[in-house]
Amino acid sequence: QGILTFILVTIASDIGGYIAGVLFGKHPMAPVISPKKSWEGFAGSLIATVAMGWLLVVLLLEGDWWVGLCLGLIAVVMATLGDLCESVMKRDLGIKDMSQVIPGHGGLMDRLDSLLATIAPIWLLLHYLVFA
Repeated sequence: QGILTFILVTIASDIGGYIAGVLFGKHPMAPVISPKKSWEGFAGSLIATVAMGWLLVVLLLEGDWWVGLCLGLIAVVMATLGDLCESVMKRDLGIKDMSQVIPGHGGLMDRLDSLLATIAPIWLLLHYLVFA
């Protein structure tokens, strides 16, 4: 259940950010690093991630509601930082995609950057505040 929570919360961050960014994105968050990442996308990511964190912690894990909110907040910040760090690496290397494994999606690392950045903080939060 913890692994499912970690994966779904992180995916919610990516999907919420993508949808809100495509629909409403006008104000770049980090134009030099990641020109398409917008503050509107971050807001969508925040809403989706906090909602998913709350739902999963309360309904699936039977934890406290505030832990779900904290989980969502931590996950959205870490997922965004992971994405921006991966974008910096790609810029430094002068490439658009890290691989051709998933064409059009920035490569495999674009699918993993958020997951890698969120795994430790989410595990710690769940371990000490839900499963303790």
